[in-house]
Amino acid sequence: MIENIGEFLANSSNIYLFLAIFGSVIFILQFILSLAGLHGETDFDADFQVDAHDVSDIHGLNFFSIKSIVAFITFFGWAGYFFADRGWGGLGIAFLSGAVMMALTSLVLWLLLKMQQSGNVSTQDMIGKRGVVYLTLPAERGPGGLVTVTLPDRTRQISARSDEELKTGTEVMIESDLGGGLFLVRRLD
Repeated sequence: MIENIGEFLANSSNIYLFLAIFGSVIFILQFILSLAGLHGETDFDADFQVDAHDVSDIHGLNFFSIKSIVAFITFFGWAGYFFADRGWGGLGIAFLSGAVMMALTSLVLWLLLKMQQSGNVSTQDMIGKRGVVYLTLPAERGPGGLVTVTLPDRTRQISARSDEELKTGTEVMIESDLGGGLFLVRRLD
């Protein structure tokens, strides 16, 4: 029986070719959708949910995303097609090629996702921060003033109001959120 399976594996280049072409077409479609910016708006990249202690998810590195499975199928198919004449050895090479590409794809996606940042700053993050008046703040909370605030990893300009006139270059502290993107500031002594 094992000899029959070995012969089947040696003569199964059509199955490998089908998997290679199928995986390549899906890979090309994913690539085109990514270039067009549609990758985030479709269901082509859903992740399978697995147990947190499973080997499929190591420190956020998900081996079983659609993209990594497509990479496995594509490289399994092409390696199997080119090494089908080697029987069991060809199957092993095909499996190893698919597994390596699956791991590399997962690693690249994980590294790309680590580079994402949120540019959102909540109003609560602004309260108590120091800044410098950029455009003079009129007295009695009049409109028109801007303050430059330094936050971790970024600098923001915010619309501000003050009870007293504050000239450009004056150091201030943000006291409260007035709503609508406005903040009340006071001079630092």
